[in-house]
Amino acid sequence: MNNFDIFPYFWLSGVLIFGVVSSAWAINDLKVGSARMGQWSKSRVSRVEEPFEFWLAVGGKFIGSIVACFMFYFGLDMLTWS
Repeated sequence: MNNFDIFPYFWLSGVLIFGVVSSAWAINDLKVGSARMGQWSKSRVSRVEEPFEFWLAVGGKFIGSIVACFMFYFGLDMLTWS
């Protein structure tokens, strides 16, 4: 009898949430025209005043969602149905 392992489901759901939230924040930042630079900082950078920092923040969020897609894809190997 195989033991049921909950960790793969916990991992995949966490990675999925991370990817969706990161994408949603990046799209929202593009619509608003300003983005937060850090996770815990309240300061925002504007697309008009600081374009490099703005695109760095938005690009980092999109790269985070791409990394989450790879993590999800390779995490599917933890689901073995043997």
